[in-house]
Amino acid sequence: MEIESYMEEKRKFISNALEAIILPLKEQSPLYPAISYALLLPGKRIRPILTLNVYESIKGNVKDVIPFACAVELVHTYSLIHDDLPIMDNSDMRRGKPTCHKVYGSDMALLAGDALLSLSFDIVVSSGFKNDFEPQKILQVVQEFALASGIKGLVGGQVMDMVTMNESNIDKETILYIESMKTASLIRLAVRVGAILGGSPEDELIALTKFSENFGISYQVIDDILDATSTTKILGKDVGQDMKNKKATFVALFGVEKAKGIASDFIYKSIDYLKPFSGKYKTLEEIAIYSLNRIK
Repeated sequence: MEIESYMEEKRKFISNALEAIILPLKEQSPLYPAISYALLLPGKRIRPILTLNVYESIKGNVKDVIPFACAVELVHTYSLIHDDLPIMDNSDMRRGKPTCHKVYGSDMALLAGDALLSLSFDIVVSSGFKNDFEPQKILQVVQEFALASGIKGLVGGQVMDMVTMNESNIDKETILYIESMKTASLIRLAVRVGAILGGSPEDELIALTKFSENFGISYQVIDDILDATSTTKILGKDVGQDMKNKKATFVALFGVEKAKGIASDFIYKSIDYLKPFSGKYKTLEEIAIYSLNRIK
């Protein structure tokens, strides 16, 4: 199957599953409109697609892992809502529409993000037992979510992203730290959840983790390049944010062309970790290459 067709099929699949997961909230909370608005706007869904693909490569049928893939997307959406807030990046557009706080106010947007994060843990635990995964695997996945979403993951990355604003002496190592925490942490979560639940052998789990870490850094570098070179119409979100907020990025440090080379190097390094498995993760490799050439 062509990789673009594969990605589009999985995007639709995930979007339908997300809609079903949050539907019960419609009758339970006045927060539902803000949650559904932010979550169900058309997105790339790259993180849940990675979870599905890794599990599919190991086990075949993805039915049991769908809720976990959705939980990863809930965490990602929570991070977007909070990043866009006036007290953070102060962004007006996301996925081609006004940001959640622009429509529902900062208070409801903040709470919508909080709700999505806690709901992700609820889904992991309830789906884990419902689908008869081993308790040890469920506990391991819960810890993966906690690490990726907290101070040792994206929150830690966001903190460094903020405290390094306006700094003039940022080096490559600091930028790598920010991008490995802020973006690669959720890519790592997505891949490891699929691998852990799929029962990946330890050598494959280690390789998949290395793949995800390098892929995640590349993914953020490409985001930074697009922020500097694309348009709001194409990206569906505010552009020039990194320059406006004086963020520490490889684009700021080295320029666009060298940043492109860095992104490419990390992608091909990530793929190298999958080579020993004789094509078992071929589609995962194709997703990585596809991401390198994306325009949004």
